[in-house]
Amino acid sequence: MKTILVAAELKKRTPGTAGESSLDELWRLAETAGLEPVKKISVRVQAWNPATFIGSGKVEELKALVEETGAGAVIFDEELGPAQQRNLERALGVTVADRPRLIIDIFAMRARTREGKLQARLARFNYSLSRLAGKGGSMDQQRGVIGGKGSGEKKIDYDRRTLRVKISELESEIEAIKKERSTQRGKRDSVPMPQVSIVGYTNAGKSTLLNFLTGNRHGIYADDKLFATLDPSTKRVRLPSGGWALFTDTVGFIQKLPHDLITAFRATLEEILYSDLILHVHDLSSPEAKLQHEAVKATLEELGVKGIPVINVFNKADAVKDPAVAAWAPQRLRPVLVSALTGTGVNGLLAASERALALRWGDYELTVPAGSKGLIKEIYEACMVKEASYGTEGATLKFKATPENYARLKKRAAGN
Repeated sequence: MKTILVAAELKKRTPGTAGESSLDELWRLAETAGLEPVKKISVRVQAWNPATFIGSGKVEELKALVEETGAGAVIFDEELGPAQQRNLERALGVTVADRPRLIIDIFAMRARTREGKLQARLARFNYSLSRLAGKGGSMDQQRGVIGGKGSGEKKIDYDRRTLRVKISELESEIEAIKKERSTQRGKRDSVPMPQVSIVGYTNAGKSTLLNFLTGNRHGIYADDKLFATLDPSTKRVRLPSGGWALFTDTVGFIQKLPHDLITAFRATLEEILYSDLILHVHDLSSPEAKLQHEAVKATLEELGVKGIPVINVFNKADAVKDPAVAAWAPQRLRPVLVSALTGTGVNGLLAASERALALRWGDYELTVPAGSKGLIKEIYEACMVKEASYGTEGATLKFKATPENYARLKKRAAGN
């Protein structure tokens, strides 16, 4: 479907590049959704119009553009109110949507797991709930009797109740999955490995990085598309010293990420809160890297992430031709430059990750009695073994581990 994209800003604000960047991103989102964007425009208005968002004059200009291009849809880069959306559809004679709805629809299209599909449906239902009132020209709101309900209002009440029941059912299913995830997390903690979350702007290369870290053994889906993957993947990754860590690829973030989506995907995103380390992956080749960095930071803050060490990974270093673009990575962020595609810099990233994880994992020494080969194997798999020596009494291993892990292994070595 041919689609026109519209961004609007107030005249009293100084024009900047952020709006143009967001509109370019909206173009890519529209393509990701299978639409055919044919025109993008920016309009400046004196004030937001409560009826049509951009005012009647701009609406007439937009209508002429719709007729000229033969577009069947118009998508606004800003969130529209329910009444504004309905009024625009009446005036333009085509489907009108906003950025939040477009992103929610893409999430619904891209979700693959049961959890992802449930979360996307929840976001869509929550979005729809606020847009029921007054929908449809035949829905008469009131009859002559004060307090009486017309057929349209009764229909709206019925639809609203139906949606709320569906939302409640989805929330219950997602809560059950959340409890299951908590149980799985508990099992992981019983044989602890460092847990690393890979976060970043959509299409920054998170899945490509995890694929390289795991030697491409798992075939994690990665593509040059916005929101190519929505469902998290957790894989074991070998660290330079010989230990292992669990790396989780999370859903990508974006500017103006709809609040309904953050709420719906909170159960998934909360995995980040249990990390020992966060790898914040940036697309170094993007001229909007700074804006994307701030968008990810804002989302992490909204989730309540604090006190977890962060390594700022600047990916696609091999694709940077303009030194001025690469110069954005400020030294205060201590950037680690990599190419997840070629593997350049990945060994340095793993070494930096191990150093960061060592801040939580202390140095310990344990003598394992002879014949306890299973325990030695477990220490190698769950800890960062630095040195091992063998004698008549057994094997003495020096390693890094969490205090909880050391206490458990010590108890096993003592035969308790």
